[in-house]
Amino acid sequence: MSAVEHLGIAERSPEAVLEFWLGRLRSPADASRENWRQAMRRWRAGPFARNTVDPNALRAQRMWCDQMHREGVERFFDDPVWDTPQGVLAKLIVLDQFPRCVYRGTALAYANDLVAASLSRQACEADRELAHYNPIERLWIYFPLCHMEDLKLQELCVEKTARMSADLVAEAPAERRRINQFVGWSFVKGAIEHSETLLLFDRFPHRNAALLRPHRGGERRYLTNPTRPLWSFSQPLNSNYLAMMGALHRVEDGFDEDRISRGALAALLRAAGLSPEDPASPMDVFDLAADDVVSYQMLYRHLCLPEHSRTFDVLRQTPLVVDLRKAIKSLVVKAGDRSWPPKSTTPAIDAAALSALVRGDGTSGARRTGLRTEKGREGTSTAANRSDSSSAPARSFSLTVREVRGEMERVAEAIDDFAEQHGLPQPDRFQIQLCVEETIMYIVERSHDDVGTHGIEVHLEMGDEERSLAIRFVNRGGELSPDSFMLQPGPDTIEEETIVEGLGLHLVRTYVDDLRYRHKDGWNYLSLSKRIGILL
Repeated sequence: MSAVEHLGIAERSPEAVLEFWLGRLRSPADASRENWRQAMRRWRAGPFARNTVDPNALRAQRMWCDQMHREGVERFFDDPVWDTPQGVLAKLIVLDQFPRCVYRGTALAYANDLVAASLSRQACEADRELAHYNPIERLWIYFPLCHMEDLKLQELCVEKTARMSADLVAEAPAERRRINQFVGWSFVKGAIEHSETLLLFDRFPHRNAALLRPHRGGERRYLTNPTRPLWSFSQPLNSNYLAMMGALHRVEDGFDEDRISRGALAALLRAAGLSPEDPASPMDVFDLAADDVVSYQMLYRHLCLPEHSRTFDVLRQTPLVVDLRKAIKSLVVKAGDRSWPPKSTTPAIDAAALSALVRGDGTSGARRTGLRTEKGREGTSTAANRSDSSSAPARSFSLTVREVRGEMERVAEAIDDFAEQHGLPQPDRFQIQLCVEETIMYIVERSHDDVGTHGIEVHLEMGDEERSLAIRFVNRGGELSPDSFMLQPGPDTIEEETIVEGLGLHLVRTYVDDLRYRHKDGWNYLSLSKRIGILL
């Protein structure tokens, strides 16, 4: 019997999970190149992973996820065997890894992260995991820490993963130490990359679209950087997940905290020509929750059950869901790509526009973000709106930022258009975007009293002769601190917290050639100057 066949819900045991997940790779003595390769293909993680899916393995994981939904996590793992060391290891694999495979491209992939991280941290208390698990098993004890948007847990993960890597090499047979050194360090590198991303952004930007949270300063630049870590290139969004949510928003005219009422689900079923009173109806999700409202995540998991597959298919074919799915895909795929999942996606999905579409905000993107050009028109920059594409590019453009949290993507798009018109090299584009975004965020944090009323004016102007770019910021508010930009602190005169907070401004100082500031009559005037390279 194969490992996949052995992993059946009827044989619910830690050993079944470990046999399926680890296969022949159960200890450092088994850590050959071929065993690593086979295991990583199943995990879809690590340097030997391929972007392919084993349908049998996915089916086995889905069976477990479906049953966890039916019973609830606590009841599913109520057998004392799951409290043993091997049980805890298997439980972490099921909670942390299975949803990432089964629900990839949705917020459900991260739904168990808090529970798994808490269990992982408990397993690591006083280094207890060192006595219970070998280095390969410890890798799966530490993975939930790596997935948390919590810097303390990230630090713990780096520390533990580094120790695991050293022990893996030390315990491997002599002829296999080199491959295990390569594998061990690849996981250390991944842990460090997760921590660095969290250090810069306080969260993982590649999750923004799936979680419908707008990008913040610098995140769009990160997402458009093709050299970012491979693990941050997630699969395309599950359009069905978001389209169904959008349909429910519309039948109930919006709802709070994504909590679905009986009335909303019943209305959607009737719109699809289905009866909520049918014994096979997914309305039983409320009985399962013993409540009149359920989270959207719980409802979607319920719709994914095999017994509701026919209902789910009918709902997906309703005109409202079909139209929403098309609109969502148009925000994700590149022009000309009609396949789904797409062969390539836009570098950074407009998460603010996606959220507005799903949640039923019918206002236009320009009016929603409030961007204005020099002539007062709402929308993109003057450079992006030139009617004659064959004429010389506009030397300057201006816009005003008001609702900062929802506007950073629009700012970035306007700058990208301007950079494209002038043929700016990619490194300069990245640096200009970062300088603008970090400076706006700094102004908001330090001089935010009147931002909503007066906005922050941003002006960009190319100097043709010396190939230079001037960036000016004007806003009404409290005086900024020139030292925040000018001071270059040494390693002996600054605390760690200050380094983290000032990292963005440090990069601004590094990328620009001149910086000038003055405060007059309640207005801030900040000017940056940057030389632009030649596009080869």
